[in-house]
Amino acid sequence: MPIIRNSAKALLFHQGKLLLNSHLDRSGSPYYDLPGGGQEPFESMEEALIREVREETGLTVRPLRFLALAEEIFTDPQMRQRYPQYCHRVMHIFLAELVPGVPQTQAEPDFQQTGSVWVTPEEAGALPLVPIQLRGQIAQVLASSSPVYLGAVRRDEVCM
Repeated sequence: MPIIRNSAKALLFHQGKLLLNSHLDRSGSPYYDLPGGGQEPFESMEEALIREVREETGLTVRPLRFLALAEEIFTDPQMRQRYPQYCHRVMHIFLAELVPGVPQTQAEPDFQQTGSVWVTPEEAGALPLVPIQLRGQIAQVLASSSPVYLGAVRRDEVCM
């Protein structure tokens, strides 16, 4: 049975920089993702965002407002069979702020995560960013007075 995974992602700015999780794909190539992840049953999107960012980075965040929605559908049939929960994702992107305090230990890094980095919005624009619909769109999403639908993409590569 197909599964659609809801995911909460953070555009987290602090002192003019954006936090991204760094990853290596199966071939060893780097890519960067917004911190955040899958929503659990009976958990609000805001609760999922706070939990996932803390698990992946050790940081505590406060969601400020909903910014954008992006959908990602992987087409590889073998991956769909093996990992159906990861091959169709709807990403709810929130503007978030850092809550002052001592960072906790990173409890549960994301799949293929190698760390987290703070980058300027300009630097982020030059990186292989996920979701790919956000590439080159960060300033426009932030400037919009209402949430932005970034669209759906079908991706041929494997989702894990």
